[in-house]
Amino acid sequence: MIEHNRGTFAVGNKEALVIGLGITGCTAARMLADSGYTVTCFERASHVGGRLFEDVRPNGIRVQVYGPRIFHTDNEAVYRFLMRFGSFYPYRHRVLLSFEDKTVPLPLNTHSLEVLFGENHAHQLLIRLQTYFPGKKRISTDELIRSTDKMLIDLGRFMIDNILTLRVNRRSPGSFIPADDSYINDAMIDIGTDDCYYEDSIQAMPMQGFMPLMESMLAHPAISVYLNMDALSRISILENSAKILLDGVPFNGPVIFTPSIDRLFDYRFGAIPYRATKVAFQDFDRDFCNESAVIFTPKDPECVRITESKQITLQDIDGHTTICTETPYHSMVKAHTEPFEPELNEENLALLGKYMDLLQNCSSLIPLGRMALYRNMSIAESIEQVMQTIASL
Repeated sequence: MIEHNRGTFAVGNKEALVIGLGITGCTAARMLADSGYTVTCFERASHVGGRLFEDVRPNGIRVQVYGPRIFHTDNEAVYRFLMRFGSFYPYRHRVLLSFEDKTVPLPLNTHSLEVLFGENHAHQLLIRLQTYFPGKKRISTDELIRSTDKMLIDLGRFMIDNILTLRVNRRSPGSFIPADDSYINDAMIDIGTDDCYYEDSIQAMPMQGFMPLMESMLAHPAISVYLNMDALSRISILENSAKILLDGVPFNGPVIFTPSIDRLFDYRFGAIPYRATKVAFQDFDRDFCNESAVIFTPKDPECVRITESKQITLQDIDGHTTICTETPYHSMVKAHTEPFEPELNEENLALLGKYMDLLQNCSSLIPLGRMALYRNMSIAESIEQVMQTIASL
C-alpha cells in the first residue's frame, strides 16, 4: 500500500509533477521516472486509483467502486507496459440488454434481432444491413439513421428510444453522443452471433485487480507520492508569464494535470458539467445472481445497469456474490461525486475551450486523461496517450 510521503521535494536535473493518480497519472509517473525524471505526485484522495478504485466487500468479493471498467486494446505496447506490473487473465466481457420481458446480447446481434423482432423481420433487417453496409461487421446507430432504407432508419430510432435514451443529443436527433467506454458498443449492431461486447484482439483483466497494478507502477525510487493533498494548495500559474509556481517558487519541469481543468482556475467561467450516477452494492449468499457480468436496463427509472462483480474478477468464492447497481445519470458540477462521463454538448465544449485558452502560453502544464481533456477514453487509450506525450518531452 502506498504511504503518504512527508519528505521535501527532490531536486535534480529532470523534475516533473503529476497531479491526480488515476490510471493516467500513475502511468505518467512511471513513464517519467523510467525516462530519468524525479517525479512528485499529488492525490487529493486517501488512495490512488481514480475511477478504477477497488475495494473488497465483507464477503471477499473485489468490486470496482465506481462501476465496471474493462481492459481491452489492439495496442500490444500498452498491454506489454501493464504486464510489467502484474499478471492478467483472458476475459471476454458479456453485456445483456433487458428490454420489456426479453433479455438479449449487446451490442445487438443476429440473435438479439430475432428475439426482439421475430425471425422474419430480423431476416429482412440482416439482408438490408449486409446490402447497405457490405463488408462491415458492426454498424453504428448514426449510420442506420443516415441510411436511406426505412427499415434501417426505424431500427436506428428503436435503438435511440430504447437503448441510447440517456446519451442522445436531443438538439440534433439521431446524433449519438459517445458515452463512457463501458457503454461504447451499445450503439452498435453486430452482423453475426458474437456476444462479446468488445472486438479488440487483447481483452484481459489483472489477476489481483487494478489497485495493486497502479501501486506497483508508483513503486519506483524516483517517485514520491503525497496522498490526501490537494496539489492546487501548492501549485499556481502566473498567467501573464506562463510560469508555474510550486510553493511559490518557479517550477520548470513538465506538470501532468489529470483532474478537471476548471479546478485549476478555481471555476473562473463556471464548473464544467459531468454526468454522474449513484453506485450501490448488495451481497448475496449464493454462487451467482445473473447470467452475465452486466445487465443493462435503460428503461428502468431506478437502475440502468447491474454488474455482478464476481463474474469479472473470476474469484473462486463459493456461496457468495455481490451485485452493483447504478442509478440513472444526472448532471453534476464541482465534483460532488465521482463523475461518470463528460456531458458532451456544444455549450459544455465551449466552456472547456475557454479554460484551454488559458493554458495556451503555459506549455509545461500538460492536461491528460478523460477528466482534464473532457473526453471518453478507455483504459488503453489513456495509457497510449501518456506514452505519446512522454515520448515527445
